[in-house]
Amino acid sequence: MKEPKKWKNILIFYFITLLRRTTFGQLSLLKPATFAPSFTLPTLDGRVTFLKRHKNDTVPQHPIILHAFTSRSAFLEAIWTDKDSLTNFLKHSPRNTRYVFISLGDNAKEDATWMRDVLNTTIHQYYSKVSSTSSSSDCEIDADDELREQPSLLTVQQLKERRKHKNRHHNRQPYRLPCYRHKKPFCGRHKSECHKSQAIENWKKRLHFVTLPMFQLGSYIPYVLDHWQCFGSSCALPQVAVKDKAGDIISVVERLDARYDWLPSPHTFSHRHSMLKLKYYGDACELSTEDLSRAHSKDKLKDKKKSKKPGIIALVIAGKCSLYRKIRNMSQAKAAGILIIQEAEKTVKELTCSGKHCYFPLRIPASMIRHTDGMVIRKRLLDGESLHVSYQSTPTENFFMAIDGQGKLAEVGLFLYPSMMFLGYEAKWFNYKTDLIHNLTGSARIIKVFDHALMKGREGAVATVKLPPIKDLMLYRNVELDMKLHCEGDNDYDCPHWDHVVRLTVCCNNDSVLCDEEIGRWITPYRRNIGHWLTKITPLLPLFTSERCTFRMRHPFWERAWKPSLDIRLSDHIHYSRHHYSSADEDEFIVPYRALKLFEGGKFDKDYNTRYQTIRFKVPPETDRVKLVATITGHGSDNNGCAEFCITSHHFIINGKPNVRVFKNAATAMGCANRVEKGVTPNEHGTWLYGRDGWCPGQDVVPWVVDVTDQVIKNRELYNTIKYYGWFNGSDPNPMRNPGEILMTSFLIFYLPSDDIERKDYL
Repeated sequence: MKEPKKWKNILIFYFITLLRRTTFGQLSLLKPATFAPSFTLPTLDGRVTFLKRHKNDTVPQHPIILHAFTSRSAFLEAIWTDKDSLTNFLKHSPRNTRYVFISLGDNAKEDATWMRDVLNTTIHQYYSKVSSTSSSSDCEIDADDELREQPSLLTVQQLKERRKHKNRHHNRQPYRLPCYRHKKPFCGRHKSECHKSQAIENWKKRLHFVTLPMFQLGSYIPYVLDHWQCFGSSCALPQVAVKDKAGDIISVVERLDARYDWLPSPHTFSHRHSMLKLKYYGDACELSTEDLSRAHSKDKLKDKKKSKKPGIIALVIAGKCSLYRKIRNMSQAKAAGILIIQEAEKTVKELTCSGKHCYFPLRIPASMIRHTDGMVIRKRLLDGESLHVSYQSTPTENFFMAIDGQGKLAEVGLFLYPSMMFLGYEAKWFNYKTDLIHNLTGSARIIKVFDHALMKGREGAVATVKLPPIKDLMLYRNVELDMKLHCEGDNDYDCPHWDHVVRLTVCCNNDSVLCDEEIGRWITPYRRNIGHWLTKITPLLPLFTSERCTFRMRHPFWERAWKPSLDIRLSDHIHYSRHHYSSADEDEFIVPYRALKLFEGGKFDKDYNTRYQTIRFKVPPETDRVKLVATITGHGSDNNGCAEFCITSHHFIINGKPNVRVFKNAATAMGCANRVEKGVTPNEHGTWLYGRDGWCPGQDVVPWVVDVTDQVIKNRELYNTIKYYGWFNGSDPNPMRNPGEILMTSFLIFYLPSDDIERKDYL
């Protein structure tokens, strides 16, 4: 009798082990860009369900962003208590995105209620200050609009209705432009019917607050948040460990570091010093004679190179004077860093500069700690204890993850500072991606160039490709580069760190002056694995001078290798769409047939413009149109911030008539952040927010195209002239040091009627 029982126990153990291994194996497959499995979550407003999408389901869904909250993070505390953080979240979030908030603590329902109250209060305050809804995106959408995107989080009632439709073999309508992208005076209901109350209710419907803690969800979400590689503020707890003289830890308190672009980070302390002495300086609004004398003595010792001791960390109380004054005084007192105790009854906030103070650099790290924590430390110091501190960052779960409009898992990237606004940027990217995928579904002839090719070293990625016959190729009205950048692994963590220029060149004839000319340019993102762009290059068709061409894609040879995928998309052929013309951006029945190479860039110094000579050219009389095409970006940093962070202008003078390209976006605080909807990769692990001179990190560089037909003389006997010069601040550049560089390619492109190019041999 014992033998069957023994075998029964063995079989039970075997099946349990197999189940565990199978479950873990399935979870390990959950990586970014894989389809998200189904889940159900209990929320304050009832149960919501996400259903896994099928591969053949082409109708986009509402994107979902999930946020895991913990009160142990000073960074998250600032996100949830800073008014600008919450308001900018409302301003930047597209209306189709759903947000799910989950607690990492034990009191999940209490946390959920608090988060809901915070956001509801912010929503009401935000719309109370708006005279009328500022955009149609606040309006209630009608049933027809709902079919443009599938709801992603279904209530119990919606789930029942969907099952009924499925049982009736309900066919979904094909994808149409989502309502959030419509540029009409109204969307859904008429704007006059779009009231504040509607906008408020629409916002509330998109917010879901989970009532169970993360460790009780019973889904794959905790696994993803815990196992996806992460770094920085999105998955760590910056802390200060307070120690006694012997080095034993007394307490560990959360800290919030100053804005990254104002003060240096204290992370170097954790590498250089295990302990730093802590000293209390009161409010630090004034420096005592003793402090100044001690600082002067330290300067003397430093000059003699006799002082090897690390500096002290100053503990100061907030209030009574500006943060700038406190930090400046502690810098003059030769403190190595500052811990600022927040005022009573106030939450921690990020230390930032304002106004003129931002132009006076301070080279001392500063962080804020909570009032209760700081006052305990202060009391110990005033009681005569000798205290030391060490800086640390404790890894924890990811605080964010997402499901995009295609139902695939996604990372959310890095929050450069504590603001919920970065959720809105990621949501905008999902909509950009949905639109891009829709644009890729149209009929097109695809020429594959690279597929996860390794772009490494001086050679880069190289491929020789067969093209359609040249005359046939020229008849496509729409020629685009479909470009993706992949990393060595699946996560952002696996990507190269820096923003670099990627250039695509083509050579179809080694003897041609157009061999190895650039037809595409991109800027790599700071460590993100999601870059995807569709760039129109139709005017550059004359660079394809034969049916067999070699493409080469390169970035700086010392950089870690990216893995590009590149397709050339040919669409809207004149023969096949003569009566169904589909593009308003390109010319209807003319084709580019010849290219005249013009000017290249160079070092942006005082001699920049002396290097360019006037070019003389003739325009054949049969030419129907002439266009100027230029791709220009500025890089490097001289004493004026040129040419990356300065406004440059580029002047092409054709027969005395100016054509000017001015990069006004350069050096603006949010110049690139405001272009996420145009393809800028959001939430990069670097300073991606600022505008640059003709480019943004994580975006394609779109050629500048100007129709100059009216400026040229179309006559075989007469010469035209074109000259170029580049300016900074309205005159020739004249840097004092480290001149930057202008990367430029430019052409004149000549067009013929499509019928002429088929009848005659112009190629």
